[in-house]
Amino acid sequence: MNSSFPRPHNRADLPAHIRRVASTLFQSNGYTQVTMEQVANEASVSKRTLYKYYPAKEALLEEVLEKTLAGDLAELDLLFYEGGSFRSTVTSVLQASAHWCERHTDYLLPYVRYKFITFEPDTNSKEDRGLLPFWTTLIATAQNRGELRANRAPAQLAIYFHYLYLGVLLRWLSIPELDLQNEFNAMVSFFLEGASNNVIKN
Repeated sequence: MNSSFPRPHNRADLPAHIRRVASTLFQSNGYTQVTMEQVANEASVSKRTLYKYYPAKEALLEEVLEKTLAGDLAELDLLFYEGGSFRSTVTSVLQASAHWCERHTDYLLPYVRYKFITFEPDTNSKEDRGLLPFWTTLIATAQNRGELRANRAPAQLAIYFHYLYLGVLLRWLSIPELDLQNEFNAMVSFFLEGASNNVIKN
């Protein structure tokens, strides 16, 4: 089969090549309509090679979304966030996230379900390219400013926050009449009630 995506000569470039092919197919055909066999054919690789790098279509979706997200986060002006409170900063990020999510509901349910199934707090063995490192940075900055309690490691609080984020997405996808931005605002308030430096310690 002739493909519009020439296979790279270097085997080390295959994962990125497959990801680009899948991203194009997802955007043009919709995630649910794309099969792993179609990705393999368009990428000019065998199904065995495809499954070697991506054991499930959800794993491929995860790679596509988180690479895109990493690029978007890299373009953010971190100086802006350093000047704002944790609440204002994370609310701005979640507002942008809500706008994106509302345009990509086709991707979100399989992605969120897969993240819950495969989520591991210890990311040493696999670099997390999603929002978790970003939450960790924001929380560490807020702790250094005395805005959040520092009796928990930033990475631990980021995991808690990330689970809340995924939970909100899953709830919103299950109850379409909910307003996602309102749900995110409630999530931030709920998190801050437990992490705020003003909370009395037991």
